[in-house]
Amino acid sequence: MVLRHKRKITKKRGMRTPGTGNTKNKRGKGSRMGNPHKKSKGGGSRNFLHLVKYMPEKLHKRGFKRPNRKKYKAINLSELEKMGETEINLLALGYHKVLGKGKITKPLKIKALMFSKTAKDKIEKAGGQAIEIGGNK
Repeated sequence: MVLRHKRKITKKRGMRTPGTGNTKNKRGKGSRMGNPHKKSKGGGSRNFLHLVKYMPEKLHKRGFKRPNRKKYKAINLSELEKMGETEINLLALGYHKVLGKGKITKPLKIKALMFSKTAKDKIEKAGGQAIEIGGNK
């Protein structure tokens, strides 16, 4: 009888890793399983990696996102007094709120989103006007 196929054991004899590739592949229960048992080899679902790469916003959603507080830029009355103008539009200068630190000697007409209580009182005592411009507060 003619031998058509040599047995695998005799072919691989004398090698460090006979038919298993890397030496790590011979360890444990997971290394026995073939293609249908990919998940049980420790890799888990391959779809998870797709999620991580292409849809990270769908992962780890827990709790809620706190809406960020709006940051308003404020300026004191003492600095407005130093400007030397009688009419000041604070939105054009990049400010939103007027605070009441400092003194005012001359009447000023100030336009801003917000005024503190003390700032409004000091402006009106000096004979000026505190005009609130309507906007997103």
